[in-house]
Amino acid sequence: MDVFVFVLAIIIITTIAGLIKEQMKQRRKMDNAAGADQQARIDKLEERVATLERILTDDKSQLRQDIDALRHG
Repeated sequence: MDVFVFVLAIIIITTIAGLIKEQMKQRRKMDNAAGADQQARIDKLEERVATLERILTDDKSQLRQDIDALRHG
C-alpha cells in the first residue's frame, strides 16, 4: 500500500469519526432540551392535579368562601 493512500485513509477515517462524534453531541443536546420541556410540563400538571385534589377534599364552605373572595377580590 502506498504511503499516500495510507495517510489519506487515516485522514478520512478521523474526519468521519469527528463528524459522528459531533452529531452524537448535537443529538444529546436535543434530548436534554426535550427532557427539560417534558419535566416543566409534568411540574405544571402536578400543580394542577394538586389544586383539583384540594378542591375535592376541602370543606365545601371553605371552597365557597375562596370562590367568593376571588369574585369580590
